[in-house]
Amino acid sequence: MAYLKGDRAVRISDFEAIKLGDQMSLEHRLTNEDVQAFAALTGDFNPLHMDAAFARRTLFQKPVVHGMLSASYISTMIGMLLPGGGALWMSQTLEFLRPAHVNDTIRIQATVQQRSPATRILVLSVVVTNQAGEDLIKGESKVKILQINSEGKAMKGDMTKTVLVTGASRGIGAATAEALAAEGHAVVINYLSAEDKALALAERIALAGGRAAAIQADVADPAQLRTLFASAEKMFGRIQAVVHCAAPGNAPQPFDKLDWESFGRQLEVHLKGAFNCAKMVLPGMVEAGSGDLIFIGTVYSDGVPPPQQSRYIVAKSALASLARCLAVEYGPAGVRVNVVAPGMTETDMIADLPDKVKMLTKMQTPLRRLAAAEDIAGMIAFLLSPAARHVTGQTLRVCGGSVMG
Repeated sequence: MAYLKGDRAVRISDFEAIKLGDQMSLEHRLTNEDVQAFAALTGDFNPLHMDAAFARRTLFQKPVVHGMLSASYISTMIGMLLPGGGALWMSQTLEFLRPAHVNDTIRIQATVQQRSPATRILVLSVVVTNQAGEDLIKGESKVKILQINSEGKAMKGDMTKTVLVTGASRGIGAATAEALAAEGHAVVINYLSAEDKALALAERIALAGGRAAAIQADVADPAQLRTLFASAEKMFGRIQAVVHCAAPGNAPQPFDKLDWESFGRQLEVHLKGAFNCAKMVLPGMVEAGSGDLIFIGTVYSDGVPPPQQSRYIVAKSALASLARCLAVEYGPAGVRVNVVAPGMTETDMIADLPDKVKMLTKMQTPLRRLAAAEDIAGMIAFLLSPAARHVTGQTLRVCGGSVMG
C-alpha cells in the first residue's frame, strides 16, 4: 500500500509484513544546492563546508559536506521506504567514519535487526556509503510503527502514555510495569529501597524494546515525589497515568499489639501516597482533558475482613473511597479513577502464609487457583486502553470469583 503526495509515492508501513533481515536502499547525488539549502535551514555556515579556499588549507583539500546532511537521508529511508509511512523515529546512533563531498553519490542501506511485536518497534542497522563503496556513516535506528485506523474513522494518534507505577520493583507493580511497557507505554518504575530489582526490571524492559526508568522515592513524602516527577518528565514528558501499587509490609497483627506508628504507616503509603500522586498529576490531566488514576485495592475490603488485618483493610477501604470521590469530581475534566482489587495473589506478600491457608483459599475460589501478578497487570492494562474509556469510579475485582456481586 502507498500514500501519494503529488508525484511522490510513500510506502505505508505494515509491521506484520516486515521480517528480520529485510533490507532497503536508496541513492542520492550530493549537490552544491543541497549544501546551500542545508546551511540555510540549520544556520551552519562553517567555512569547512562553504568556502573552497578555506577548505584547501585543511587536510581535506576541498569542502566537506555537512555530516548531518548525509545522515538526514536516513530519515528519507525511514519515512519513505523502511519501514515507510506511519513510522515514528524514536532514537538514532551515528558514527561518522569519513566525509562526503559535493558530487559524491551516497547510498543509504537499512536492515531490520530486531522487531518487537508487543511494542511494534523495529531496530534497523544503517550504513551510508559513497560511490567507491567506502563507509561514511554507520548507526542504529529505533523506529515505532504506529497503528493506522481504517479509512473513514477519526484518527486518534498514538494511544500510548507515560505511566508512573509506584512500588514497581516486585510483585504486582513489576508485572504491571512489564505489561504496560509491552503495550508501548513509557513506564516510570518507582521503588523505595529495592534498587537492584528496579534497575534489573528497567533493563529487562529496555532489552525487550520498551521504555522504562527506575526512580527512587517514598510516595508518602511530597518532596521526594516532586523530584521523581521532575526527573520522569525530563525523560518521557508529562505523566499521563498513575498506577499506585506501593505497599509496606503487612504481616498479620492482632489489634492489641498495634501501635499508631505501625497502623499509620499503612495509611501513609496506601492513602497518602495516592493523595500525593493525585495532587501532582491532576492539574496536568485537567489541562489536557484526560488522564488515569488506578489504585490497587483488595477484595477483602468487601464483606467480612480477615482477622488481624485491621490496618491494611482500613487503608485499602479508605483508598477505594478516595477513588470514588476523585472519579466524581474529575470525571467532567476527562480524568478516570478506578480501583483494581485482587484476591489472594502469588506475591511476596503471602510468602509467609501457611500452605494450608493458600490451599484452602484456592479450593474456595471458583477458578481453583490463586491469582498471578500478571492477572492483575492485565486488568490494569485494559483500564489504560481505549476499550475502557467509559469506565470510572469502579472497583474491578480480580479474584477468580471468590467475591461476586
